[in-house]
Amino acid sequence: MAAECAIDGCAVLAIGRCRECGRAFCMSHQAHNEVTGEGYAALCIQCLERRARVAGADARADARAATERTWVTSGQAAMDLYAAGIAPIPVVERHSRFVRQRFGRAREEIDEIEVGALWVIGRFEWTEMQEIPETREWTTGLLARPAGGYPVAMVARAVARCKVVDGLATLVRDAPYGDSWTQLERREIPRIIAAIRATISAESPAR
Repeated sequence: MAAECAIDGCAVLAIGRCRECGRAFCMSHQAHNEVTGEGYAALCIQCLERRARVAGADARADARAATERTWVTSGQAAMDLYAAGIAPIPVVERHSRFVRQRFGRAREEIDEIEVGALWVIGRFEWTEMQEIPETREWTTGLLARPAGGYPVAMVARAVARCKVVDGLATLVRDAPYGDSWTQLERREIPRIIAAIRATISAESPAR
């Protein structure tokens, strides 16, 4: 007995079976290429429509994600933090020098020089690319002014690993002549953006 179309209870003589949903389909319920008009031998029209909906949803999600990344890389996130009245904390570099004292002794003096500012946004994963890569969480801050200023090419250039002591931050950098290179895990970018927005929302007055 010949198969009947199972799409919407059609029951017309089927000409093929959909590889995605497994249902038989007739000529009216066969999917067609929008450009050439040729029918797909093993795809029904409903599964083609489902593909289009999924692709559209993915495209919208990608567009939203790109907009969120641009919010950070353009410097707008930093401006919004300022606008919300959230002040960054100073970033300092510590410089050590030895000052000669009487009787030939030397005393070490440490100068703290302010070189920037950042907002601490949480702990996120960074991977140290060495012979055996190691991923671990680091305190991470959004830079008020990255090297060269905003805009930056990627979110990873707008944030930095840091250590905070007594309200002052110091940046954590790879050794200049080491064989490692540390990079932000890509999956952390949406979490970083969400953390920045949550910080702004928490400080913004209720409307």
